[in-house]
Amino acid sequence: MIHKTLKKTEPYLYLIPALALLLMFTYYPFFKNVYLSLFVVDKYRVIKEFCGLENYLKVFNDEKFIKAIINTLIYVAATVPVSMAIGFGLALLARKKKRFSIVYEALFALPMAVSASVVAMIFQLAYNPSLGIINQMTGLNINWLTDSKTALLSLIIIQIWANIGYNFIFFLSALRGLSEEILEGATMDGAKGWRLFSKIIVPLIAPTIMFLLVSDIAHAMTTASFTLILTEGGPNGATETIVSYIYAKAIRGRNYNSAFAATTVGFFMSACMLALSQIIERKKVSYD
Repeated sequence: MIHKTLKKTEPYLYLIPALALLLMFTYYPFFKNVYLSLFVVDKYRVIKEFCGLENYLKVFNDEKFIKAIINTLIYVAATVPVSMAIGFGLALLARKKKRFSIVYEALFALPMAVSASVVAMIFQLAYNPSLGIINQMTGLNINWLTDSKTALLSLIIIQIWANIGYNFIFFLSALRGLSEEILEGATMDGAKGWRLFSKIIVPLIAPTIMFLLVSDIAHAMTTASFTLILTEGGPNGATETIVSYIYAKAIRGRNYNSAFAATTVGFFMSACMLALSQIIERKKVSYD
C-alpha cells in the first residue's frame, strides 16, 4: 500500500523544487505588488495608509503612462509579427542542408548570441546622425534616436533584428523535422507553392508558431532594455514603455505608489494578450 502511494506521489515530488522557486520568485512578488498597490508607501516602501484604487487612478490620469501603454502596444504589434515572418523566411531558405549551410545558419542565428547592451551600442553608432552608416548610405540627415517621429521606429527595428535569431532557430528545427514523405506526397497531389505552404507546412508547424507567438509577445510586453540604454523613454515620452515607466518611477523617482499600480496594470495587459493567444491555440493548433 505504502509502495503504491509513493509511486503515485513520486512525480509530484520532483516538481517541488521548481514549484518552490516559482512561488518564491514569481507568485509571491506579484501578490505582494498587488497588495502594496492598494496602500500609500514612502520611499522605503513602508506602508503609511490604505488608499484603495487611488494609485491606479493616478497612473491612469498620467499622460506619460497612457503614452507608455500605447507605445508598448505599438511595439508588440510591430516587432512580433515582423520578426517571426523574417525568421520564418530565413528558415525556409535554410531548410535543406547544403555544403556551406552551417555558415549562413550561424549568421542568421547570430542576433540571438549578442547581448542587448552590445546590440544597443552597435545601433547607436549606426543611427549616429553625422557618422552613422544609415544616414551615410541613404543620404538622409535624421536624428533617429532624438527625433520623436523616428525614435520609436528606431527601437522597433533594433528589437526586430534582435529577435530574428531566436525565431529562426525554432522555425528551422520545426521545418527540418517535417516528413519529406508527407511533403512529396502533397506535391504529387498537386499542392505546390502557396498551397503547399499554407495548407501543409504551416499547419504542421503550427505548435512552433504558437510557442514563438506567446514567447515573443511576453518578451515584447516586458522588455525595456533598448529604451533604457538608448533613449531613457525620450524624447518627450516617445519611446516610453510600461516597463521603462515603472523603472523611472521606482528606481529614479522612488515613487513606489505609481510603480506598484503600473506594474499590476502591465501584468494584466500581458495576461490578457497571452490568454487571447491561448484561445487561438485551442481553435487553430493541432498537436496530433
